[in-house]
Order: sequence, then structure tokens, then C-alpha cells
Amino acid sequence: MDNLQICLASNIKKYRKELHLSQEKLAEKANASANYIALIENGKYFPSLPMIQQIAKALNIEALDLFDRRTLEYQDLDKLRLKIIENLTDSVNSVFTDEISKHNN
Repeated sequence: MDNLQICLASNIKKYRKELHLSQEKLAEKANASANYIALIENGKYFPSLPMIQQIAKALNIEALDLFDRRTLEYQDLDKLRLKIIENLTDSVNSVFTDEISKHNN
């Protein structure tokens, strides 16, 4: 999946969630199937231009907004934050485990 497809998939999902729409409801509004919307959001299918326009209309945005790169940047930052938290958690657990071992011996 290339960046264009990742960007489109991420933005559709982002705008859909902001409107509190299920994939089924978005599909209904865009005259598509829920499975089709899921495939697009999961990056397994790239829609045609008319479908992109229908999805954008259903989301009350311009089609061009679905290709806003800033979403990718935020996703990358979120992934980085999660990785940092996981590493800190692993480090803290290791320190606690070592301290507990010392006190039990």
C-alpha cells in the first residue's frame, strides 16, 4: 500500500469517526456497500474518482480533503509515542522485577 492509499484510507476513517458514522452508515450515504468501505479503509482497494467524490460528499467534505497528508504525519507521531511508551513500560517493569528479585533474596 503506497502513501496515497494510506492517506486516503486514514482520512476516510478519520472523517467517518468524527461524524460518528459506522462503515454501514457511510456506505449507505455514499451508495456503496459496507464491505467496500471496509476494503478501502483497510487499504485493500482504491476507489474510482466518482466513488471518492461520493464518499467525500457523504462525509460533508471536499474530495481533496481525503488526500490531506497531515493525517499521515499525525499517525507517525502516534506510532512513535506508542513505541516510546512501550519501551518505557518495558524498562520500568525490568527495574521493578530486578528490585523485587533483590528483596526476595
